[in-house]
Amino acid sequence: MSRKERETELRMRIILEAAEKLFLSNGYENTTMDQIANSSEFSKGTLYNYFQSKEDLYLAIGIKVYDIIIEYTKKFTGREESGIKQLMAIGYAYYEFTKQHPEYAHIFHDIAVKIPNVNNKPEKERTLIEREYLNKSEQYGAIFVSIIKNAIKNNAIRSDKNPWMIGIVLSSMINGLMKELLQHKNDLENLNLELDDIIDFVFEMIGEGLKPRKK
Repeated sequence: MSRKERETELRMRIILEAAEKLFLSNGYENTTMDQIANSSEFSKGTLYNYFQSKEDLYLAIGIKVYDIIIEYTKKFTGREESGIKQLMAIGYAYYEFTKQHPEYAHIFHDIAVKIPNVNNKPEKERTLIEREYLNKSEQYGAIFVSIIKNAIKNNAIRSDKNPWMIGIVLSSMINGLMKELLQHKNDLENLNLELDDIIDFVFEMIGEGLKPRKK
C-alpha cells in the first residue's frame, strides 16, 4: 500500500469514527456534515473528497455492520449440519448480533427507513459506497439462499416455494421481530417475558411452517 493510500484509509477511518459517534448520540436527522467535519477536524471540503453525502457516510457504517452480521452468521451456521437447524442458526446469529451490538442494530434498521431507495437507483447513478453496501446485502442474501437450497435438496424443508422468496420472507420477519423487541424491551420485561423465550417460540413456528409438505 502506497503512502497516499495509507493516508486516504486513515482519513476515511477518522471521518467514519467521528460520524458514527455523532449518529449514535444525535441521530441521523440531527447530525450534519458541518458537525462531522468539526468532530473529525477536517474541513467539510475534505469530507466530500471521500464521501459524497451524509447518506454515504451512514451507508459506510452500514457496510461495517454487514461485515459483523456476516461474521456472526458464518460462525453460527458453521456449527450446524445442512437443514432446518442451520437455517434457524441464521436467525439466532442475527439475534446474538443485536444483543452484542444494539447500537449497530439500530443503525442497520434505521438505514432501511432513512435511505430506502438506494436499491432503486440506476446502477450508473450509484456512488461507490452505495454499490459496496448493496454488494454486502447481496452477500448476506446469498448465504441465506445457499442454506435454503441445501435444505431443500436434502428434503429438510418444503420444496414448493422459491428459495429466494423463503429467504426474503425470513429476513424480513427476523429484522422486523428484532426491531420490535429492541423497541419494546422494557415493556416485555415488565410483563416478565424473556427475549430468549420469544425468539425460541418464533423460530419454532417458522420451523413448523417450513417442514416438508406431504405429497
